Amino acid sequence: MELGAPGLHTATLRLEPLDESHRAVLSRSNAVEHMWSSMPVISTGTNIDAYFDHSLKMATLGTGQVMAAIRQEDDRLIGLSAFLNPNRMNRRTRIGYNWVEPALRGSAVVEHIHYLMLKRAYQWRARRVAWWLSLKNERAIAAVEKVGAKREGVLRQHTRFADGSWADLVVLSLVGDEIRDSMAMLGEQIEKRQQI
Repeated sequence: MELGAPGLHTATLRLEPLDESHRAVLSRSNAVEHMWSSMPVISTGTNIDAYFDHSLKMATLGTGQVMAAIRQEDDRLIGLSAFLNPNRMNRRTRIGYNWVEPALRGSAVVEHIHYLMLKRAYQWRARRVAWWLSLKNERAIAAVEKVGAKREGVLRQHTRFADGSWADLVVLSLVGDEIRDSMAMLGEQIEKRQQI
């Protein structure tokens, strides 16, 4: 199973590979402001089109797969998440480039995105799923820890962000059966919410 294969959805949300049809929507969204404080600098520039082109190129090169989070009820793009640096031989990938509309942060939508990303990693047979998050992004760190990921350490002054700052990155991961267990826990939470 490829990371960008179709069929990744819940009753609330679907994830689909980012493509050119998403460019205009993202350009008008809060993702532009979010990019400055949470995206690593790239060699082609620090504007939304450069990042969008970079994201599309990752899929072509096999260095990542950005997924657009589409709300089922109105078919609207409400977030992004990406598989980064997938390594099939070592069965590992990172999850990053996460963005959710501000009004939906902390909502059940975040659970759905985590669930679907872990489900696809599990289907892809990942043995390790990691997140590298800015130490300053306490909300994102808490959300990833909530799914059961363990802190492994801090990479000091590891990455320069689009705003020019240098970020210390917290490394968190799920390994082996932890991936399946986290996915199952999230699936149960989603199912309970739908029964209410």
